[in-house]
Amino acid sequence: MKLCVLGSGTAIPHPSRGASGYACLAKDGSALLLECGPGSTRRWPSVGLELGSVRTILVTHHHVDHCGDLAAALFGRAVVFDEKPATPLVLAGPVGHARLVRGLGDVYGKGVAEPAAVTIDEIGDGHTRVYGAFRVDARVVVHVEGALGVRVTADGRVLAFSGDSGTCEALVGLCRGADVALLECSYPAARETTKHLSTTTAAEVAREAGVRRLVLTHLYPECDAVDVEAEVRAAGYGGELHVARDGDVIDV
Repeated sequence: MKLCVLGSGTAIPHPSRGASGYACLAKDGSALLLECGPGSTRRWPSVGLELGSVRTILVTHHHVDHCGDLAAALFGRAVVFDEKPATPLVLAGPVGHARLVRGLGDVYGKGVAEPAAVTIDEIGDGHTRVYGAFRVDARVVVHVEGALGVRVTADGRVLAFSGDSGTCEALVGLCRGADVALLECSYPAARETTKHLSTTTAAEVAREAGVRRLVLTHLYPECDAVDVEAEVRAAGYGGELHVARDGDVIDV
């Protein structure tokens, strides 16, 4: 399984970091999209994806920097499949996801309101789903109500993804034994936060879970002013460490 970083940033505009978006690519060529933040669909072609080949988009919660491109993807499909059969698409997300998708149709009208061949799948705490080559185990984490972290298994490899989350046992459990832990790292150590991770708390989660390979993402611009890796090391994490950048392709 490969992890492609489509957007390693946040809702705050940044010259080199786009909003949240990741593609998991299996050996059979299938893809699982994690998050669909504003602008992330622009990077799909760079990893070989297009509107007709994307079959599953999973968003962890309903903040706009994680799901803002869903309307664009649906409208684009309406144009592409206007005169030919549409390929199936699963829109997966937390409880309330169906309401969100219906709301997009209410706002944007035709093409988004009645998307062809689209199934909506709401995921709760402890649920397991199988989307083609990918098994997804989900837990509710500490962020907003119903926000999910997920554990993705494909090709015998495991990726744990925090979504947006503060420190919690559910997140530690998702990360334990994973080949790669993709953790948000919103802030430098000096900023206290309970519903996001900082360099310090990301290190603490990774250390407690015994993570061997840690990839940090979802960095707010204020992280540019510090040495992120040094702060993570200072907090006691000694495993393999990578600070994600847009365009990264990582072997899980």
